[in-house]
Formats: sequence, C-alpha cells, structure tokens
Amino acid sequence: MNRKLERRLIMVGSIWQIVSGLLTIFVYASYIKNEGLNSSYNTLAKLEAAQSIFGSMYMFSVTFGMLFVILGILNFVLAKTLKDDKAEVKKPIWFILLGLASYLVMDLLGSLMFLSAGILALAKNKSISKMVNYQFQKQ
Repeated sequence: MNRKLERRLIMVGSIWQIVSGLLTIFVYASYIKNEGLNSSYNTLAKLEAAQSIFGSMYMFSVTFGMLFVILGILNFVLAKTLKDDKAEVKKPIWFILLGLASYLVMDLLGSLMFLSAGILALAKNKSISKMVNYQFQKQ
C-alpha cells in the first residue's frame, strides 16, 4: 500500500511552513524593525524603551520564522523517508502533534495538511498490519 497521498500532503505542508517562515523573517520582522527605527519620541528614555521593545519583537519574529523553516525542512525529510508497505507509528503521531501545534498558532493550512496526513497514515497502518498478518497466515 503506497503512501503517495500522505507524502504529498506533508510536502505541501512543509513547503508552506518554509514559505511562511521566510515571509515572517524577511517581511514581517523587517517591518517591525523599521517601525522601531522610525519611531520618534520626545525623550531619550522613551525612544530607548520603544527601540528595546521593537528589538525584542524583531528577535521573537525571527526566531519564530526560523522555527517554521527548520520544521519545514525536517518534515520534508520525514516525508521522503515515509516507507510504503510498512506500518509507521512514530511519524504519523509526530504529524498529528505538529498539526495540533499548527492549529494553536493559527497556521490553518499547515494544521489541515499535517492532521490529514497523520490520520491517513494511521488508517493505512491498520490496513498494512492486517495485510501482513494475512500473508503470514497464508504461508
């Protein structure tokens, strides 16, 4: 039983994670940094406080974007190593957990892709294990 559909769902989710991570780093974080640099306040203390806040928000955005890029690359590799005709247990659970985490951070496309792939993989695991048991009984 092939896992072509799960691989494709995971690859679409991985590509989406990489793209959204890069957009977060280069577009959103740059926008935050520019807003911090363009802020003008009447006292030096207020200016330094605002720049500190914007700097922290910038670092958080870059870190969040890098997390998405790293997870996207990891999931792309995991999709390539998903084996046909073998019951995979850990990878589908990983994809379901990742789908739930994506849902919590409001990444709805990633959540849909990873939850669907994880549930399909677990469902196919049941069929694969029944096929293997049937082949052993036949011999």
